[in-house]
Amino acid sequence: MKKILMAMYLIGGLAMLFSCNDDSSSYPTPSDIDNLKATPGPGQITLSWTTPADENLYYVQVEYSIEATGKSYRKQVSQYASELVIDNLLQKYGEIDFTVQVFNRGNTAGPSHQITAQAEKASPTFGTPVKLTLDGKKIWTNAPFPTRPVTTLVDGDITNFFHSQWQTTVAMPHYLVIDLGEEVSAIKFRSTNTNRPADSSWKTINLYTSDDYNPAQWFDGVKFINGDSVDISQAGTHKETTLTELPDGTSEVYNSEIIPLSKPSRYLWFEVTETTKGTSYFALGELEIYKCSMVVPE
Repeated sequence: MKKILMAMYLIGGLAMLFSCNDDSSSYPTPSDIDNLKATPGPGQITLSWTTPADENLYYVQVEYSIEATGKSYRKQVSQYASELVIDNLLQKYGEIDFTVQVFNRGNTAGPSHQITAQAEKASPTFGTPVKLTLDGKKIWTNAPFPTRPVTTLVDGDITNFFHSQWQTTVAMPHYLVIDLGEEVSAIKFRSTNTNRPADSSWKTINLYTSDDYNPAQWFDGVKFINGDSVDISQAGTHKETTLTELPDGTSEVYNSEIIPLSKPSRYLWFEVTETTKGTSYFALGELEIYKCSMVVPE
C-alpha cells in the first residue's frame, strides 16, 4: 500500500513539474513586427509587415469591426506570414480600423499596432457567357465591299468572309456596328481571321456602345463616307475600351476577356484603327458575341 501511495505522489509531482514548465511565463516576450502597412485594393485591404528574425513570435492577430454590418472579426496568421489579405470588403464601408498584435507560444500578447484603411471599389462578378444570335442584316459598316458583305460575319462559314472596301479609298478608321438584339451589361467576343494568308486583319480596335442607331444616318451599308473622317460621338456613342495586338495568323481565333459596359447597351461599335499588315482595309472570317450577366456589389 505504501508503495502505491509513493508512486501516486511521484506521478503527481512530475505532473506539477511539467505544468510549471508549460506556464506561459516560461516563454520569452513575443518579438514585434515592423513596417506595418495597409494597401487598399478592389474589395480588399492587404496588411503587410516585416517579421522579426528570432523565434519568439508565434502568431500575429488582426482584429477589426465593420460598422456598416455590425460585425467584428479576428484573424490569425503564423510566424512565417508577412501579410494578410482582408477580402469581402466594400468601398462604401468607409475607413476600417485594424488592431495588429503579436503573440508568443504561451499566448502572451506583445505590442499592438493600429492602422486605418479603406478598400477600393469592389470589382463586378460575371455569369457564364451566353452566345447572342446576331442578324447579319443588322450589321453595318462605313466601308462596304459588295462581294464580301457584313452578313458573312455571322454565317458560320469561315470561307465566306467580310472584307472592307479596298478598291475605292475609304479613310480609316473602318467601322462595324452591330445590333445585339437586346441590352447587355457585359460582353465578350470571339473573332476568327480568314483562311487566306494574304489578308490583313484588324490589329487595334476601339469598342463603343450606344443606346440606339439610325442606319440611314450612319453607315447604311450603301453610301460611302467619301474618305472624310467621322465623329461617331454624334451618334451618342460611349467608348468602352481599346484592344491592341490582335492576332495576324491565318484562321487564327481571338477570344476577348469579359468587358463590362459603362451601362446596359444594345448597339456595339467596332472601330478599326490599325490593321495587321498596315493596310487601309481589313478582312474577318467570323465574329461571335456573347452576353454576360454582371453583378456590381456597390
